[in-house]
Amino acid sequence: MPSTFQRAVYSIKPDVLTRFNALYASRERSKLVEQFLREKVNERERSFVDAARQIETDPELSAIRDVSDDVDALAAETFGKL
Repeated sequence: MPSTFQRAVYSIKPDVLTRFNALYASRERSKLVEQFLREKVNERERSFVDAARQIETDPELSAIRDVSDDVDALAAETFGKL
């Protein structure tokens, strides 16, 4: 099964791009950029999960849980009437 790729256009400062291109062969560049993007996306997703876990477990954040519970109850009540 062939892989599907998508082209993307991003603005990168010329000095950074020149240095990157000088250090890495053209056949490596897309793989390296994809690896960097994957790492950064995983990092960001982990931070969201960590924040959600903290909200769910940290006693100091109980006020946030209370508001969330109220919103959930209101949504259930509202959508239950539709």
